[in-house]
Amino acid sequence: MAAGLVGCGGAKPAKKTVRAYVGAGMRRAVDELAEAFEAETGIAVEADYGGSGIMETRAQMDPAADVFLPGDVHYVDDLHAKAGLIEEKTDIAWFVPVILVAKGNPKGIRGLGDLFRDDVKAGLGDPKACQVGRISGKILANSGLDRANLKGLKEADTVEKLGAWVAMKNVDASIVWDATAASYADAAEVIEIPKDANVISHVVVGLMTTSRDKAAARRFIAFMAGEKGKSILAANGYRTEAP
Repeated sequence: MAAGLVGCGGAKPAKKTVRAYVGAGMRRAVDELAEAFEAETGIAVEADYGGSGIMETRAQMDPAADVFLPGDVHYVDDLHAKAGLIEEKTDIAWFVPVILVAKGNPKGIRGLGDLFRDDVKAGLGDPKACQVGRISGKILANSGLDRANLKGLKEADTVEKLGAWVAMKNVDASIVWDATAASYADAAEVIEIPKDANVISHVVVGLMTTSRDKAAARRFIAFMAGEKGKSILAANGYRTEAP
Protein backbone atom coordinates (compact mmCIF):
# COMPACT_ATOMS: atom_id res chain seq x y z
CA MET A 1 0.00 0.00 0.00
CA ALA A 2 2.75 2.44 0.99
CA ALA A 3 4.82 1.48 -2.04
CA GLY A 4 1.82 2.15 -4.26
CA LEU A 5 1.30 5.60 -2.77
CA VAL A 6 4.93 6.51 -3.38
CA GLY A 7 4.65 5.37 -6.97
CA CYS A 8 1.47 7.37 -7.62
CA GLY A 9 1.87 10.52 -5.58
CA GLY A 10 5.35 10.48 -4.06
CA ALA A 11 8.51 12.24 -5.15
CA LYS A 12 8.92 12.75 -8.89
CA PRO A 13 11.82 10.97 -10.59
CA ALA A 14 14.93 13.09 -11.02
CA LYS A 15 15.05 15.06 -14.27
CA LYS A 16 17.49 13.72 -16.82
CA THR A 17 20.52 15.98 -17.20
CA VAL A 18 23.45 15.97 -19.59
CA ARG A 19 26.65 17.27 -18.01
CA ALA A 20 28.71 19.16 -20.59
CA TYR A 21 32.15 20.75 -20.42
CA VAL A 22 32.29 23.42 -23.09
CA GLY A 23 34.89 25.82 -24.47
CA ALA A 24 33.89 29.44 -23.83
CA GLY A 25 33.90 30.23 -27.55
CA MET A 26 30.91 27.90 -27.99
CA ARG A 27 28.83 29.41 -25.17
CA ARG A 28 26.53 31.62 -27.21
CA ALA A 29 25.40 28.72 -29.37
CA VAL A 30 25.35 26.05 -26.66
CA ASP A 31 23.11 28.13 -24.40
CA GLU A 32 20.54 28.26 -27.20
CA LEU A 33 21.11 24.64 -28.22
CA ALA A 34 20.55 23.49 -24.64
CA GLU A 35 17.32 25.45 -24.34
CA ALA A 36 15.95 24.09 -27.62
CA PHE A 37 17.04 20.54 -26.76
CA GLU A 38 15.31 20.62 -23.39
CA ALA A 39 12.13 22.02 -24.95
CA GLU A 40 12.11 19.15 -27.43
CA THR A 41 13.19 16.26 -25.19
CA GLY A 42 12.70 17.31 -21.57
CA ILE A 43 16.37 16.58 -20.93
CA ALA A 44 18.29 19.44 -19.32
CA VAL A 45 21.86 20.35 -20.22
CA GLU A 46 24.12 21.45 -17.37
CA ALA A 47 27.01 23.25 -19.10
CA ASP A 48 30.27 24.40 -17.55
CA TYR A 49 32.11 26.99 -19.67
CA GLY A 50 35.72 28.11 -19.72
CA GLY A 51 38.96 28.00 -21.65
CA SER A 52 39.38 24.66 -23.43
CA GLY A 53 42.49 23.74 -21.47
CA ILE A 54 40.68 24.42 -18.21
CA MET A 55 37.63 22.46 -19.35
CA GLU A 56 39.79 19.48 -20.25
CA THR A 57 41.01 19.31 -16.67
CA ARG A 58 37.51 19.69 -15.22
CA ALA A 59 36.05 17.04 -17.52
CA GLN A 60 38.79 14.63 -16.55
CA MET A 61 38.10 15.19 -12.85
CA ASP A 62 34.32 14.69 -13.10
CA PRO A 63 33.40 11.00 -12.62
CA ALA A 64 29.99 11.62 -14.23
CA ALA A 65 30.88 13.90 -17.16
CA ASP A 66 28.78 13.23 -20.26
CA VAL A 67 30.18 15.32 -23.10
CA PHE A 68 33.28 17.42 -23.79
CA LEU A 69 33.04 20.23 -26.37
CA PRO A 70 36.24 22.32 -26.46
CA GLY A 71 37.41 24.80 -29.09
CA ASP A 72 39.38 22.22 -31.06
CA VAL A 73 39.69 18.47 -31.57
CA HIS A 74 43.19 18.72 -30.05
CA TYR A 75 41.76 18.79 -26.51
CA VAL A 76 39.41 15.86 -27.12
CA ASP A 77 42.28 13.76 -28.49
CA ASP A 78 44.57 14.89 -25.68
CA LEU A 79 42.03 13.92 -23.02
CA HIS A 80 41.67 10.49 -24.57
CA ALA A 81 45.45 10.04 -24.86
CA LYS A 82 45.89 10.96 -21.19
CA ALA A 83 42.97 9.09 -19.65
CA GLY A 84 41.08 7.08 -22.29
CA LEU A 85 37.87 8.99 -21.55
CA ILE A 86 36.49 9.60 -25.06
CA GLU A 87 34.19 6.96 -26.54
CA GLU A 88 33.37 8.70 -29.83
CA LYS A 89 33.71 12.06 -31.60
CA THR A 90 31.24 14.05 -33.70
CA ASP A 91 31.89 17.10 -35.90
CA ILE A 92 30.18 20.28 -34.72
CA ALA A 93 31.80 23.41 -36.17
CA TRP A 94 34.91 25.15 -37.48
CA PHE A 95 36.52 28.32 -36.13
CA VAL A 96 38.44 30.73 -38.36
CA PRO A 97 40.74 33.12 -36.45
CA VAL A 98 40.51 36.83 -37.31
CA ILE A 99 41.99 40.06 -35.97
CA LEU A 100 39.39 42.05 -34.05
CA VAL A 101 39.75 45.84 -33.73
CA ALA A 102 37.51 48.63 -32.43
CA LYS A 103 34.82 50.02 -34.74
CA GLY A 104 36.36 52.39 -37.23
CA ASN A 105 39.80 50.82 -36.71
CA PRO A 106 41.24 53.90 -34.95
CA LYS A 107 44.80 52.51 -34.92
CA GLY A 108 44.75 51.72 -38.64
CA ILE A 109 45.61 48.05 -38.13
CA ARG A 110 45.95 46.17 -41.41
CA GLY A 111 47.61 42.89 -40.46
CA LEU A 112 49.42 40.76 -37.91
CA GLY A 113 52.59 42.85 -38.06
CA ASP A 114 50.72 45.87 -36.71
CA LEU A 115 50.18 44.05 -33.40
CA PHE A 116 53.89 44.64 -32.71
CA ARG A 117 53.76 48.42 -33.13
CA ASP A 118 54.69 50.50 -30.07
CA ASP A 119 51.36 52.33 -30.20
CA VAL A 120 49.26 49.15 -30.32
CA LYS A 121 48.20 47.18 -27.21
CA ALA A 122 47.46 43.61 -28.21
CA GLY A 123 45.39 40.97 -26.44
CA LEU A 124 45.87 37.24 -27.04
CA GLY A 125 44.59 34.08 -25.41
CA ASP A 126 46.66 32.31 -22.78
CA PRO A 127 48.23 29.30 -24.60
CA LYS A 128 47.71 27.08 -21.54
CA ALA A 129 44.07 28.04 -21.02
CA CYS A 130 42.31 28.29 -24.39
CA GLN A 131 42.53 27.13 -28.00
CA VAL A 132 42.72 30.59 -29.57
CA GLY A 133 45.71 31.27 -27.33
CA ARG A 134 47.33 27.94 -28.18
CA ILE A 135 47.30 28.69 -31.91
CA SER A 136 47.94 32.46 -31.86
CA GLY A 137 51.67 31.88 -31.59
CA LYS A 138 51.52 29.49 -34.56
CA ILE A 139 49.61 32.03 -36.63
CA LEU A 140 52.18 34.72 -35.88
CA ALA A 141 55.07 32.33 -36.58
CA ASN A 142 53.54 31.46 -39.95
CA SER A 143 54.04 35.14 -40.83
CA GLY A 144 57.60 35.22 -39.50
CA LEU A 145 56.56 36.91 -36.24
CA ASP A 146 57.42 35.94 -32.66
CA ARG A 147 54.74 36.20 -29.99
CA ALA A 148 57.47 36.70 -27.38
CA ASN A 149 58.28 40.07 -28.96
CA LEU A 150 54.85 41.57 -28.27
CA LYS A 151 55.23 44.43 -25.80
CA GLY A 152 52.64 44.93 -23.07
CA LEU A 153 50.68 41.88 -24.18
CA LYS A 154 47.44 41.29 -22.26
CA GLU A 155 46.43 37.63 -21.99
CA ALA A 156 42.96 36.18 -21.45
CA ASP A 157 41.85 32.71 -20.41
CA THR A 158 38.87 32.74 -22.83
CA VAL A 159 38.22 34.07 -26.31
CA GLU A 160 35.09 35.84 -25.05
CA LYS A 161 37.22 38.05 -22.81
CA LEU A 162 39.36 39.04 -25.79
CA GLY A 163 36.28 40.15 -27.73
CA ALA A 164 35.00 42.14 -24.76
CA TRP A 165 38.38 43.82 -24.26
CA VAL A 166 38.38 45.10 -27.84
CA ALA A 167 34.77 46.26 -27.58
CA MET A 168 35.57 48.12 -24.35
CA LYS A 169 38.85 49.44 -25.84
CA ASN A 170 40.96 47.79 -23.15
CA VAL A 171 43.14 46.52 -26.00
CA ASP A 172 43.53 47.77 -29.56
CA ALA A 173 43.45 44.39 -31.27
CA SER A 174 43.15 40.69 -30.54
CA ILE A 175 43.00 37.39 -32.37
CA VAL A 176 39.57 35.80 -31.89
CA TRP A 177 37.23 33.37 -33.65
CA ASP A 178 35.09 34.64 -36.51
CA ALA A 179 32.02 33.52 -34.53
CA THR A 180 33.18 35.53 -31.52
CA ALA A 181 33.77 38.58 -33.68
CA ALA A 182 30.21 38.32 -35.02
CA SER A 183 28.82 38.90 -31.54
CA TYR A 184 30.69 42.21 -31.26
CA ALA A 185 29.70 43.60 -34.67
CA ASP A 186 28.23 46.76 -33.12
CA ALA A 187 31.45 47.73 -31.35
CA ALA A 188 34.23 46.12 -33.37
CA GLU A 189 35.27 45.05 -36.85
CA VAL A 190 37.33 42.30 -38.44
CA ILE A 191 40.67 42.23 -40.23
CA GLU A 192 41.10 38.95 -42.11
CA ILE A 193 44.22 36.84 -41.54
CA PRO A 194 45.85 35.56 -44.76
CA LYS A 195 44.94 31.94 -45.46
CA ASP A 196 48.55 30.82 -45.72
CA ALA A 197 49.21 32.10 -42.19
CA ASN A 198 45.96 31.10 -40.54
CA VAL A 199 45.20 27.99 -38.46
CA ILE A 200 41.61 26.73 -38.61
CA SER A 201 40.16 25.03 -35.52
CA HIS A 202 38.03 21.91 -35.97
CA VAL A 203 35.43 21.68 -33.20
CA VAL A 204 34.19 18.21 -32.24
CA VAL A 205 32.18 16.96 -29.29
CA GLY A 206 33.36 13.89 -27.44
CA LEU A 207 31.04 11.40 -25.75
CA MET A 208 32.76 10.53 -22.50
CA THR A 209 33.14 7.02 -21.16
CA THR A 210 32.13 8.36 -17.73
CA SER A 211 28.63 9.25 -18.92
CA ARG A 212 25.98 7.64 -16.74
CA ASP A 213 23.24 8.11 -19.32
CA LYS A 214 24.81 7.66 -22.73
CA ALA A 215 21.44 7.54 -24.43
CA ALA A 216 20.66 11.08 -23.25
CA ALA A 217 24.19 12.28 -24.06
CA ARG A 218 23.97 10.83 -27.57
CA ARG A 219 20.60 12.53 -28.10
CA PHE A 220 22.14 15.90 -27.26
CA ILE A 221 25.10 15.25 -29.55
CA ALA A 222 22.77 14.19 -32.37
CA PHE A 223 20.67 17.31 -31.80
CA MET A 224 23.72 19.59 -32.06
CA ALA A 225 24.94 17.86 -35.22
CA GLY A 226 21.48 17.63 -36.80
CA GLU A 227 19.56 20.11 -38.90
CA LYS A 228 18.04 22.02 -35.96
CA GLY A 229 21.39 22.22 -34.25
CA LYS A 230 23.16 23.39 -37.40
CA SER A 231 20.50 26.05 -37.90
CA ILE A 232 21.08 27.39 -34.38
CA LEU A 233 24.84 27.31 -34.83
CA ALA A 234 24.66 29.14 -38.16
CA ALA A 235 22.28 31.76 -36.78
CA ASN A 236 24.89 32.52 -34.12
CA GLY A 237 27.73 32.92 -36.61
CA TYR A 238 29.29 29.45 -36.36
CA ARG A 239 30.49 27.57 -39.43
CA THR A 240 28.98 24.08 -39.69
CA GLU A 241 30.94 23.15 -42.82
CA ALA A 242 34.71 23.11 -43.20
CA PRO A 243 35.94 26.42 -44.72
